[in-house]
Amino acid sequence: MTWRLLAAPGAAPVAGRGRVVAAVHGLADNGSTWQELATRLGAGYRWYAVDAPWSADPDGSLRDGAGPARWLRQALAAVPEPVDILVGHSFGANAVLDHLATRPEPAVRAAVLIAPLVRPEDRAPHPVLIARTRAAIRQVVADGLRARLGPRATQVADDVLAAMVDKAVARVPDGAAEVVLDRLLATPRPALGRVGTPTLVLAGRSDQRLAGVRADSLAVMPAVEVRIHQHHGHFCHITEAAEVAAECAEFLDRVVPAPSPTGPTLEVVA
Repeated sequence: MTWRLLAAPGAAPVAGRGRVVAAVHGLADNGSTWQELATRLGAGYRWYAVDAPWSADPDGSLRDGAGPARWLRQALAAVPEPVDILVGHSFGANAVLDHLATRPEPAVRAAVLIAPLVRPEDRAPHPVLIARTRAAIRQVVADGLRARLGPRATQVADDVLAAMVDKAVARVPDGAAEVVLDRLLATPRPALGRVGTPTLVLAGRSDQRLAGVRADSLAVMPAVEVRIHQHHGHFCHITEAAEVAAECAEFLDRVVPAPSPTGPTLEVVA
């Protein structure tokens, strides 16, 4: 895998400056999803992003028992400098969460989980949960497409947009719903109470598919701050990038103080 340093247009990355961030995207997404948030967060951070295995083939890459947490642990060893902060979105947030919950010692100085997927609370039959998860994945893919289109989405005809969604969903393997649900049901809940890494969880009440208000169940973590906003959707790091960046900056300035002032830096990896 290759971690890429995300840089503002025209900026030249300089090693060893700023707080180092490693960012992990969600299902059927890619590392470029972090560009807007990294730009908004601004100087003082060096963002590394990577295209995780589940960007293209979650069914094939997540079937083994260790799954995303083991992949992330191996991937972090390839980051060219020590990581201070882990940031994850959606399924990537769950990879970060599982990584933190299964490590015997603190892995990083802080973490930010954006719209993490939360296991269902009801005890519906497994086929029903699979059907719900499959429908949720389709909607998440559609929401991601609209988020990336931004204002242009209103200029795209409904049938064209639907065809674009169908094409994007077709790249998600049929087994993705089973993989996602299996990982949610396997999340080590008792271990969360032992995660001492300062963690910010951001979710939205309007995101009622796999995340949303159920994110408050993560409040069992002793050093967590869970913030659920009325208007945030599943891709709030894109659609509400300015707000998310401000919240991240406030949290990280408290728990990961910036090093002594240096010149402006903005780097990201995708």
